[in-house]
Amino acid sequence: MQSFDRRHIPHPTQSTIEKLPYDILETIIQELAEESGKESKEKETLSACSLTCRAFVHPCRTHLFSSIDFSTYSPGHSPHLILQKPSLAAHCRTLVFRLGPSQESEDTAAALLQLKRIRSFTLDGRSPHGWNALSPAMQQAFIHLFGLPSLTNVTIGLDGIPLDEGLPAILLSSCRNLVDLNLDGFRTAFTSACCLANLGPPPRPLSLSSRYLDPVMKSLLDIRRSETVPIIDLSHVRRLTVECDNDGEYKIFEKILLMARTLEFLDCEVSAPVTYHNLAQMLDLKSMRLMKLRFSVDDEMHDLFAGLIEELEEMSQQKNTSLQELLLDLIVERDTKCRFIDREWKKFDDIIGNPSTFPNLYSFTFKITLATWAEYDRSEEQLEMFEEMKARHLPRLSSRDSQEFHFDFSVEIVLL
Repeated sequence: MQSFDRRHIPHPTQSTIEKLPYDILETIIQELAEESGKESKEKETLSACSLTCRAFVHPCRTHLFSSIDFSTYSPGHSPHLILQKPSLAAHCRTLVFRLGPSQESEDTAAALLQLKRIRSFTLDGRSPHGWNALSPAMQQAFIHLFGLPSLTNVTIGLDGIPLDEGLPAILLSSCRNLVDLNLDGFRTAFTSACCLANLGPPPRPLSLSSRYLDPVMKSLLDIRRSETVPIIDLSHVRRLTVECDNDGEYKIFEKILLMARTLEFLDCEVSAPVTYHNLAQMLDLKSMRLMKLRFSVDDEMHDLFAGLIEELEEMSQQKNTSLQELLLDLIVERDTKCRFIDREWKKFDDIIGNPSTFPNLYSFTFKITLATWAEYDRSEEQLEMFEEMKARHLPRLSSRDSQEFHFDFSVEIVLL
């Protein structure tokens, strides 16, 4: 048998690689990109690969520059790189930008104007530096970014920006193809610096998320482009995620529900002393598929369920409901004074445990977190109490647990 001589194996050359079909080249680079991400090599592998062969340059750049972050001035994210090689801007799909003096140069503004295919834009800022302090060049750059036809996902987090130095609300009105809107701290600037001409219909996002409803959403709901045209149209929202820490925020939440009449997913959290009310009147369960309701109560509240039992009872009167999944997440801050009223549990079991109440409901999850002080720690006793309550006060729900209906009940003890 002849021996195998590795020296006679022909090594691939640039010409042979370039003859490979482009889809094979893309598959190779895609695998490298996934492995680089797993090993957190900061795209070093892709960078090295792009230098080996001309055929690898374009597919490597597609991954290397698909997401850029102007919040830090590392060599791979510097705006100067975009200015030196404008062709790189064509690969950019995701942009992260942090407001701050060091990022607001004329070169930065020029680089932002080169980006014309951004799909996801995250604008952050934790310092007292807002729209009114921006140069005209930077203001024009932001007007350009928000008006891109490709832009579908916008996240704004401007927690540290004063109310009168935020962004003009009308900027969002120029996002004609907006799908997902996430507001973690939107501030409205009372300025006429942003003049947008030829605005089409207001954006109609399908998803809305906001942790600070007041004054975040209040600005968008109150300010209008004209007497009949709002800054943003919420009537098409399908997914809504909100948090309500006071009555003012809950009233804004109610306004959103009045506009979003075709919700399919709702994730709402209320904290004491806020309770759920008017929820059944605002929601149309004909379109609702999944509802996640979280609520925090303390020893001063008499209603363990924060008004939710009455709301569920009223919801059960609606016809043709489509609710399929219901998740309740209860956080109780308690010590030895807190009491659990048996009749509340029985009423709760009668509503959810009845198969005819929500005929399409196939999954119900109820999680209780007990946050108690260490000196009042009776973890084992409390866990036994809840297991007993499940068997004694939730018999209908427990009996429904089957392949057709999933019931998950869990209790967690957290020591403060």
